[in-house]
Amino acid sequence: MELFRYPLLLAGLAGAFAALVFFRFRAEASRLAAARAVLGPAFERLAAGPEAARRRLRGLLYFIALALLAFAAAGPQWGAELAPVTDLKGNIVIAVDASLSMAARDLKPDRLSNARLLLGAISEKFADYRIGVVAFAGQAYVQCPLTTDQDAITYFASALRPGMMPEQGTDFSEAVETVLTMLSRYGGQKVMVLITDGEDHSSGLDTALKAAVEQNLKIYTIGIGNPDGDLVPMTDSAGNTMEYKKDKQGKTVVSRLDEPTLMKIASRTGAAYQRYTDPDSAAEAVRSAVAALDLEKSKGKGRSAYKNRYQWPLAAALLLLLIELLIMEKGFSFNKPSFRFPKFFKGAAALLLALAAAAQAAGPSKDARRGNAAYEGKDWQSAVEHYSRAAARNPADKRLTFNVGDAYYRLEDYEKAAESFEQASAGPKVAARAHYNRGNALFRKGDLAGAIAAYRQTLDLEPGDSNAKFNLQKALEQKQKNSCDKNKDNKENKDNKKDQDKKDQGDKDKEKKEDGGGEAKQDEKGKEKEKQKEQEKKKAEAQARSRQILEMMKEKEKAAARDPENMRQAARQAGKPEPQNRLEDW
Repeated sequence: MELFRYPLLLAGLAGAFAALVFFRFRAEASRLAAARAVLGPAFERLAAGPEAARRRLRGLLYFIALALLAFAAAGPQWGAELAPVTDLKGNIVIAVDASLSMAARDLKPDRLSNARLLLGAISEKFADYRIGVVAFAGQAYVQCPLTTDQDAITYFASALRPGMMPEQGTDFSEAVETVLTMLSRYGGQKVMVLITDGEDHSSGLDTALKAAVEQNLKIYTIGIGNPDGDLVPMTDSAGNTMEYKKDKQGKTVVSRLDEPTLMKIASRTGAAYQRYTDPDSAAEAVRSAVAALDLEKSKGKGRSAYKNRYQWPLAAALLLLLIELLIMEKGFSFNKPSFRFPKFFKGAAALLLALAAAAQAAGPSKDARRGNAAYEGKDWQSAVEHYSRAAARNPADKRLTFNVGDAYYRLEDYEKAAESFEQASAGPKVAARAHYNRGNALFRKGDLAGAIAAYRQTLDLEPGDSNAKFNLQKALEQKQKNSCDKNKDNKENKDNKKDQDKKDQGDKDKEKKEDGGGEAKQDEKGKEKEKQKEQEKKKAEAQARSRQILEMMKEKEKAAARDPENMRQAARQAGKPEPQNRLEDW
């Protein structure tokens, strides 16, 4: 049995302590000799006083405390105890469905965005595990190898997109086989988390599940979506919906959550299935299930170990240091009792307040800071994801919701931007800016009535906002112009109808005349037809010019959007609303 856990450290500390005591006593002897030479006979009287005795006692307590600290650092140990062996370390691979069906929006903003949030939550819950990421559709690929670096996992997860795989469809057997290959050279607990909507199109699922059971792979399944289903949007590079997915017969595809298949996979491998509601609760459920499985596996095992006894000398050293601080050379005085708060405790209280303020300032999660970085890099989609994750974890902070709307605005998804700004307007500190940006989004969307109402709400909160006044005026002018154009079109239609009626009546009157008037009738009809053709030609030319002008304006807006300052100048010149930047004073 070894009395100390670190005997070499004890030897070194003992040598250092002996050298400290030697030089300390030499210095004290030199000081006393110098004082005796200066003070003469008076020195003996001073050396025998109570102040000198208290000083010697403080020195003795200080050295004993140092010796006890060195003793505790060496790790004293005696006695034996049985320590349980519960190795919770293991390997987890998260397989994420990246097929086109994961773009369905029955969960806002879409299924894959929620899957990315869930992946990040699981990586935080399993910080003591090696984690890998597999993306699959018709085929499966390793998106992130097994690692303990959470930043790497978050980075690779942010690259997941619907339809990113070269071969579409959903093949669970490919995902299971890829995960088995990844975990084949690792020991310990093997767990796979399958995040999907459950629409499997493979034929080899039973074979893959049999191999998983043989290699003791537990597959926990999480269903993303709704059993009622939703349409699958087909989007362009900017995220705008062009159409909805259709099958080979031309019918619109409705993607539904297939829970029976996911329950079958989980039960066959001795795991569990859960329908997704929010990222934190789903991740906690998986963590609890895996932890219970590991503890059950290691139940009843133990090993013998020495008991650590460093607590006793450490506590004694701290007590002696505290006593040494309380001993004053001049003793205590009770002549003027005071109940004022000591300065030491005032400083400690101020320090605690400063730490609380710093903790509050660091409150927003790292997702908000990553959203700011993505926004600065003009990666609007990643900014939406990070801000959405931060807002889901801290819904009371409406600045995060405001930033979600700002990122959607940059993506030109004005409908989602308006929804986010409307939610952010519930926060008093950002209400005015949220109403203003909501008006901008509705203006871009073409909802002039909603934009006018939003600008007026902005002016109710901040009457001096010149930008809101300018945009309100532009929205009112545009609405009046649209109304005039509509009235003009209605008037032209009525005039054309009256002319046609007069023409028909004239034709009826001319039919009653004698046959000699037939040639004049034909000439008049020919002139009328030529006149109508000329009007239609002019109208078509005017429409073509209008379309050309609109295309030129769109190109200028896209060019200006590359730089925020150019965007503001172009918005002022063209009478378009300009957005206010995000909030990032974390």
